[in-house]
Amino acid sequence: MRYIFLDESGDLGFSAKSSKYFIVAALCTKEEKIVNRCIKTVRTGLSKKYKKTEMKFSNSSNPTRRRVLKCIAGKNISISYISLKKEWIYHYLRDKQPIIHNYMIGQLLSNILYCASVIRTTIIIDKFLPYKKIEGFNKYIDFKTPVRIEVEHQTSHGNNGLQAVDFVAGAIHKKYRDNKESFYNIISTK
Repeated sequence: MRYIFLDESGDLGFSAKSSKYFIVAALCTKEEKIVNRCIKTVRTGLSKKYKKTEMKFSNSSNPTRRRVLKCIAGKNISISYISLKKEWIYHYLRDKQPIIHNYMIGQLLSNILYCASVIRTTIIIDKFLPYKKIEGFNKYIDFKTPVRIEVEHQTSHGNNGLQAVDFVAGAIHKKYRDNKESFYNIISTK
């Protein structure tokens, strides 16, 4: 069994305030609990007000970001991602954000799973879709991947693996958006 946690960083908007890049990151592991431990370990060192809230790269201090990323880098995991420079998107596709989003996730997963030697994979993704669209998304992802998968849509505040991959996606996005690689360098070997 393999677990893949997925998260994004950036947005797919095209206004002046929108990000220039959109990142989809995947954190892959054979043991779900090793990723959970990183968030639990870092959380124990934080003040009480942060012990029950969702940990996110965007609202964490730099020392907390480093601690989470160093913990992830020290585990038996792999990281994959796909980066989109949004100016490359054709104008006729810019109002079709769900299609771009699903395509990027499908491309990333098909690349990860193409050489997979595991029989079953569970993909855990932040619950962002309305209930009516989840089935269509799952069918598309199943079509794009070469192995048998199970897709779980979970809330990130209740899943430490999703919180961990949020830090990974944030570090990668910071590299592209701000040209600052200090956080990315912590996980670059993975």
